[in-house]
Amino acid sequence: MRWWLVIVGMIFSLPAHAQLTAPVKNGDLTITVTGTRIPKTKIEMSNWRMAETPHVVVFSQDDEKALRDTAHNLEKLHFLLSALTGRVDKPDETIKIAVTMIGAAAEFEQLRLTDLRWQYGPFPTPFAKTIYYDPREEGPVLAATQAGSNLVLQPSIGRPSRRDCQSDGDTGLVSVSFAPTSNPDGSESWGGIVALLPVNEIAFCQSADSRLYAGFAQNYLMTYFPAAYPRWFLQGFGEMFATMVADKDFVEYGQLPTGFFQVMKQYGDYPVRNILDGRYLSGKGRIWTPYQAWRLVHLLYFSDTWKPRLQKYLSALAGGADLKTAADALGSPVELQRAVNAYRGRAVQAERMTFPVVRAPAPTVRRLTRAEAGLIRGRLELGARIEVPAEEGRDRSTALARRAAWLARLRGNATRFPDLIENQLLLAEAECRSDNPDPCLAAADRVIAQAPTDTRALVWKGTALAGLAGRAPAGERPLRLEEARRFIARANRLDPDGILPLIAYYNSFAVAGAQASDLAVGGLYKVVQSSPAAPGPRLRLGKELIVRDFKDDARSTLLPVAHGPFATPEQPTAAALLPATG
Repeated sequence: MRWWLVIVGMIFSLPAHAQLTAPVKNGDLTITVTGTRIPKTKIEMSNWRMAETPHVVVFSQDDEKALRDTAHNLEKLHFLLSALTGRVDKPDETIKIAVTMIGAAAEFEQLRLTDLRWQYGPFPTPFAKTIYYDPREEGPVLAATQAGSNLVLQPSIGRPSRRDCQSDGDTGLVSVSFAPTSNPDGSESWGGIVALLPVNEIAFCQSADSRLYAGFAQNYLMTYFPAAYPRWFLQGFGEMFATMVADKDFVEYGQLPTGFFQVMKQYGDYPVRNILDGRYLSGKGRIWTPYQAWRLVHLLYFSDTWKPRLQKYLSALAGGADLKTAADALGSPVELQRAVNAYRGRAVQAERMTFPVVRAPAPTVRRLTRAEAGLIRGRLELGARIEVPAEEGRDRSTALARRAAWLARLRGNATRFPDLIENQLLLAEAECRSDNPDPCLAAADRVIAQAPTDTRALVWKGTALAGLAGRAPAGERPLRLEEARRFIARANRLDPDGILPLIAYYNSFAVAGAQASDLAVGGLYKVVQSSPAAPGPRLRLGKELIVRDFKDDARSTLLPVAHGPFATPEQPTAAALLPATG
């Protein structure tokens, strides 16, 4: 593929440039926001802020200190993971992860952020999902609640604890016990105090930071070391860093999770065989929890005996071995079961790493305008609203209804605030990605009328024109596609850093049903390098590599999708293509 990279390096170079609604490369730190508004228009500020470090962007309505701490700790976690995996000071062409902090659990759930390319669990009801992750082709997205959640292992017979809890140290177990009062007639009753307290409840606070760190660690592994991981390993890897403690010049990881012994007592041991053969993913039989994932991975990772076997096991899976063959690298499942059962955590190993303060620079923070803040929810919802199930049924009908309501809301905002290019850009993207090229084109043109050099508007105009060309009579398509690509190429010249023009240029061939050019495939390769965890570009690149007879490269590109940890829309097709790679 070197000859592609030479061409792409000449035309699609990737220096850094940051803006609110476009991808930002890791290692770059500029918080500039581009855009044009009508002169003399009053700019109203919101209560949202944006913090940026060399490897993360965080959006939050929390106070500025809490936001700074969150972004700074994630940067420290990035450095810790880089040190542990030998990536410190290595070149980094990937896109920064965009993190959004949402208030309480109820507010988080109201967004209905459906997971298409990442799944949490399957875990029992107490471990309700308060995190959303989407490995998008334009850069990974992570959202979590600002408040922690009470994990109730034993429900109260009185008034239950609140669902939300504090994340800053309020992690103690709740267990208030009362005995019933004997009545003269021999019956028993509970006093009025029961209605006010969480009586006989066993619960503990799972901090919001723990979910954020776990999701961030999973993204790190899939971004910098994409492979065919089993889900249990990725989950356990994330949980190992969920308990990270960050200070000014050191970080600790690997500590015992809060409530570990209570969870083990409640749910018991889990059969290792059911983990290694994938039966835990069914959600049937014995209950699988994040704590059991932590215990297994912690044992394998920290043990001098088991770590070499773990490495052989993961290497076998990365090479395409099936679960049974790979499990042989771990040795006797009976031996592993005994080791896991004995690993109760009372003397588990943890590590502290010190580092120079300059290795994790403090974030830059700025307040967002109301127009910019209005994009945050819409951009989060993009991944959950655009794609709908292909099969007819209730799920598809529900998804279509939600998408229609979402688009109606975006159209209403764009109509009420026609001069705010942020609203028009979000609408253009939503319409184009929903396969509505005419309204997409109209929204893009409204932006270009105000900001002729806005690269995002040029990309979406080119995308809309390409979509319309694909629907035109065959004789008209070449000229119309040429016009569409002129806008995409102009966007690339104006912003050589932009990943969106690369995606749009490749897609312009797909919508026309034409074979992609070598230049388009070279751009697609850059997309995969920028967003390694995204399955869509990997699948498309894998197909192109097969056509060009780069079978080994095609296989390594497709395996993380075909045998990856999560059920994605791309997984069945990727698996079907693997035999063609030899």
